[in-house]
Amino acid sequence: MVHNINRRQALRLGLGAAGVLAFNPLRRVLAAPGRVLKINTLASAAAVNVPLQAALRELLPATAGFAMPAMQPTAKISQIVQEVVTGGADLGDADIASTLTAAEAGAEVRIIGLSYSNTSQVIVANLDRIKTLADLGGDSVSVAVNSIGDFMYVMLQGVLDKHGIDAKKINFIEMGSSGDRMRALLAGRVDAVPMHIEQAEQLKGVKGRGDFGILVRPWEEYDNWFSAVIITTADWLKVKENQDAAVAVLKSILTAFRQTDNDYGWYKSQVGKWASSKDLKSAGDDVLRPVWQSLTTGIHAFPPDMASLTVEQMAKVIPVYQRAGALKGTVDLNTLIDRTWLDRALKELGAP
Repeated sequence: MVHNINRRQALRLGLGAAGVLAFNPLRRVLAAPGRVLKINTLASAAAVNVPLQAALRELLPATAGFAMPAMQPTAKISQIVQEVVTGGADLGDADIASTLTAAEAGAEVRIIGLSYSNTSQVIVANLDRIKTLADLGGDSVSVAVNSIGDFMYVMLQGVLDKHGIDAKKINFIEMGSSGDRMRALLAGRVDAVPMHIEQAEQLKGVKGRGDFGILVRPWEEYDNWFSAVIITTADWLKVKENQDAAVAVLKSILTAFRQTDNDYGWYKSQVGKWASSKDLKSAGDDVLRPVWQSLTTGIHAFPPDMASLTVEQMAKVIPVYQRAGALKGTVDLNTLIDRTWLDRALKELGAP
């Protein structure tokens, strides 16, 4: 589906003339100083994170009444939920595992939107040793994950269970750095790791280190494997000015989603600005366009209306977390997911 951002839609977003010019790479007009929101995001931005970064750093500051947010990059993603819950941040780009855990523990956290839908992370293996998913259940197999209990660890546990493979045979190793996991895979110290699709694409150019390929694509195993969400707290949302700010943030994100889906050139320009990896920033169309196509048409990472954010969709993944021992299953999703501000943003922004 093609989503065109015209002048009328830009005005509905509240960008005015500055917002229209913000889409012109040759001219950019910043809005007058306004409210500065404290927003926590993960310190590194992969290809899937770029639209959100563009929304917060470029589109939101072009909205009347808002300045550049005080971005608070966080090295350890689980800390984002802690910062929001304790009032250190207004909003957070948080991982779903930590958010669910906090809600189940009684924190008054609220999911108001998506950082992106599904996940761009895949399980990549050394195919010289691990040729099929069943081989992960073999003797002396090691898989490096960010942390035991995180969303990719749970995802893989669910996939193995679905295919009747005993996950207890796998030696899971915690490696917090994606770079360390990549190097461990290349050196043969582990047999499989989760990584973003652009990293998997770049591995194709590695010669003489092994045959590496994608073993698990989560979007083919689940309806939607939630990864990252926009969160705040119930108390923060009680204030009218904060409600308006939440709507403005969501409108900016929705606009970035629609622009990404519609315009590869725009997305490529944003990757050059906001991606963390130097290799990704400078990637040619031979690498970046397949990544964009996977994100937009395969994974559907940027839904123009965030329609996948529902209690029904989220409820489907809770049993997977329970079986992995990451949740008890007592979280109240009807309270946790609050679409009030998203629905208002969609009404004000208009149909894609």
